[in-house]
Formats: sequence, C-alpha cells, structure tokens
Amino acid sequence: MFLLAACKAPYYEGMVQDKHSRSTAFKYKPEFDKQLYRCIVDGRAVFKKFHLSGVLFFKKLDDGTTRAVFQNEMGFTFFDFEWSKDDSFKVNDIIPQLNKPAVVKTLEKDLNLLLMRQLKGASEVIYKRGDETFYRFTLQKGYVYYVENSARLMRVDNTGEKRLVTTILLKGKNGLHTLPDSILFRHLKANFTIELNKIESHADE
Repeated sequence: MFLLAACKAPYYEGMVQDKHSRSTAFKYKPEFDKQLYRCIVDGRAVFKKFHLSGVLFFKKLDDGTTRAVFQNEMGFTFFDFEWSKDDSFKVNDIIPQLNKPAVVKTLEKDLNLLLMRQLKGASEVIYKRGDETFYRFTLQKGYVYYVENSARLMRVDNTGEKRLVTTILLKGKNGLHTLPDSILFRHLKANFTIELNKIESHADE
C-alpha cells in the first residue's frame, strides 16, 4: 500500500491506497429516464451577482442523448445542455447572464461530475481513510474523488494538486445508479453554489 505522505495538504492526509479492491465508483453512475429537481443557483459573473431559481430536469432520449435543462416556473430557459451518446458536450441554449466561458465551464464540469460523464475509467485509483473509501479519477486539471461511507456515496470532491476546489454534498435516499434526493455544489475558490432538491415523479409540474 502507498501512503500519500508526500502531499502535505490537509485533504490528502491519512489516505492509503487500496491496491486489492475490485470495487469501482461506476456502481454509482446514475441511470434514469427523467428526473426533476428544484434548483437554486447563486453566483457571481465578473462583478455582477446573480440568483436564479426554477426546475432542473435531466432526461435521457431514445438516441442515447442526455439533456439537462434549467427553466423557471414559466418555462423560460436559463440553460439547455446536451451530452451525446459518446459524451460529447454541447450548449443548446443559455442566457447571456450565464454565457461566460468560466461559468459555462464550471456548470459543465459540475454536471459531468454528478452524472459521471467524461471520466477516464483507466485512471481510477482507490484510497482508504478511516471508514471512507475514495475513488479517484484523473481529470484534465486535477482529480475527482467519489467518497463512499457505509456503502453510500456521500460526496464528490474536485481537487487540484494540493487543495479542495469544489465539493458536491449528497443527502437523502442515495443508492446504486440513482441520483440523490438533495445535492449541494459548493465552489471553494469562486462565489458559486447550486442547490438541488428532488421533485417526486408524481408531482404535477
């Protein structure tokens, strides 16, 4: 086993590689036809603050395409994102307030991490620390850790070489291949949060 002793950043302290585990984070990759969330986005684009609320829905189409559409209650679209069957990403629509390269990139990365898109399976490495299991994947910049405790996916952490950049907290019902009831994206380097609360499928929207 390999102890990450070389990195003094607090996030990595005490993590020990588990070379013998046959588990994988992909057991948690969400599978769905359609899922609705109440969504609140708070952030800052350049020097302007913004607050948006409405409904975010994820939908998988018959051709394998996945859509993520965020609208207000009147049906006005804040953004409409799409992933092809091979995980290529496309912006179908977005309001000018959010149409900034850094904001679009942040939103894309957030949803990629939540939906487990564009991950390099060959890069997966497993670490242990106490009761937690960390499934790490290498990203274009930094890493993502899917953190498991008591056989549940508790959070998703995006890190740089030495520090935590973004954390996604997962609460409520959260099993294999399912999206959790409650999700909170917290960006530690930027003033940006996204809060999602699941809407029951029988709700009249």
